[in-house]
Amino acid sequence: MRTVGQVLKEEREKKFFSLEEIEKATKIRKELLEFLEAGLYSKLPPPTFVQGFIKNYGKFLKLDQEKLLAIFRREFSEGQHPPRVLDSFSNPVDRKRFKLTPARALGGVILSLIIIFFVYLWFEYRFLVGGPFLEVSQPVDQFSATSPAILVTGRTDPEVKLSINNQEIGLDSAGRFSQEINLSEDINNIVIAATTKGGQVTKVERTVFLKH
Repeated sequence: MRTVGQVLKEEREKKFFSLEEIEKATKIRKELLEFLEAGLYSKLPPPTFVQGFIKNYGKFLKLDQEKLLAIFRREFSEGQHPPRVLDSFSNPVDRKRFKLTPARALGGVILSLIIIFFVYLWFEYRFLVGGPFLEVSQPVDQFSATSPAILVTGRTDPEVKLSINNQEIGLDSAGRFSQEINLSEDINNIVIAATTKGGQVTKVERTVFLKH
């Protein structure tokens, strides 16, 4: 009994079609057409795909597709012809898995250095052009004090010069400051200023009321 591949091949040759012409018309690769005609099912994709090949091939040759599929089902046995899963159907996730190569590693290092460089430039720009960071924790604005001495605390950039009411105040290594000042009036205006080496200034003002 003729195989479905033999039927297709004989009809193709009878109508003087080459495998290249069949490939172009059906979009089925030439090597798969050769395997199909030779009945080499172990080198073809799973049966579902093979049946699709047969239908497209038969349709182009104007053969009865249902009869071709019936011949295929009679001759085909998955036990005797275990289908080979083509590379394009196997391990699709693995193929997309990222592989670290020396070139990619070098590219990653270079990209990291570029990012670090631009971050450094941004911080330098911010430090030289923009006003420095300054945060005053206490006292809060409009604070009412009952003692003539009050503690001023906060933090700023460690590299700046800090002053409270024009008096320079020391900073610790993290930029924190804490200074006690005396209140002399009922209404006291406290000006905390942070100045960079480039002359940029950030000021915070606090108004403190002294209750007698």
